Amino acid sequence: ISLIKKEIETFISSYNKSLQQKDKNIKISDIKIQKNTLSLNINSQGIFRPHNALLQLKNSISKEFGKKHKLGVREIKINNYDIQFDLEKKPLKNVTIPFADVKFKEKQATISLNNIDEEFLQKNYIDRMINLVNEKVENQYYEGKGEFWKLIWESGEKKPIWTKDPTEEMTKLDWLKQGPTKGKWFFRPQATAILKTMEKIAVEEVLKPLRFQEIIESNLVPFDIWLKTGHLEGMPGEFYYISEPATRDVEKWERFVDLIKITKEVPLEELEKNISTPAAGICYAQCPVIYWSFKGKTISEKSLPVLVYDNTAVSGRYESGGRHGIERVDEFHR
Repeated sequence: ISLIKKEIETFISSYNKSLQQKDKNIKISDIKIQKNTLSLNINSQGIFRPHNALLQLKNSISKEFGKKHKLGVREIKINNYDIQFDLEKKPLKNVTIPFADVKFKEKQATISLNNIDEEFLQKNYIDRMINLVNEKVENQYYEGKGEFWKLIWESGEKKPIWTKDPTEEMTKLDWLKQGPTKGKWFFRPQATAILKTMEKIAVEEVLKPLRFQEIIESNLVPFDIWLKTGHLEGMPGEFYYISEPATRDVEKWERFVDLIKITKEVPLEELEKNISTPAAGICYAQCPVIYWSFKGKTISEKSLPVLVYDNTAVSGRYESGGRHGIERVDEFHR
């Protein structure tokens, strides 16, 4: 492109003027052309963002010089990109985010990015990073605060018929057995009969009179569903993740099996070699898969509300603390 250096410089100068007609606070400077590389700086203190200006410039260059010189932009590389923006509140402490360094000065934040490409810009990561910094600063003012609630209505006080701990009493009677892993329970026939009776009352006396219909949903939830519902960014530390076998090839699993036969223990390092990175998790709540089932469907207003319930999926939630009996567990039966 050095052969048409003057022509390109003139075009960029003209493009810069057209930008400043829209926003006088943006400027393209330090234009350099060496062989097949065009370098420049874009600075903006207005509403027009430098990365948007850069993407538009790329398209304009291809359009202007494509037919005339068979010239286009092969790739975009950004060596350094500093983004400054104001915050509503002064940060109480530093924050970190992926892909960038974050610094604060009073109520101003600066995000510094290095060595990013066009894909990074096209996928709108920058806006999400700005929102993430704002969100993290805002959350600093709510961390550790008590739960807020407002009483709307309450029934009259009722005297409990029985006040003992059900878990403790049923364990004494051998109706329950804790395990086989933490936060889970084995319900023997007597305890199961009690739960099934409670379930029958809920279905017959509440759900059916309200015209709810039963459905059966998958117990496994792929990441793309949790991405859309927001669960994956909201509570990733509470899921039980699922890994599929990387292969069914008997030879690949031979050493794993041999180690078990010899040691009578699970060789975890060998297992890791033969399983895939998780791409799904055990049901956390029933609603995400129900939402997914309506993907691509149009529901008329007269069909609302959609009244369905699931009675089969078992929810898994990693409760790091606060487990108690059969009331607060990692595994929820319906």
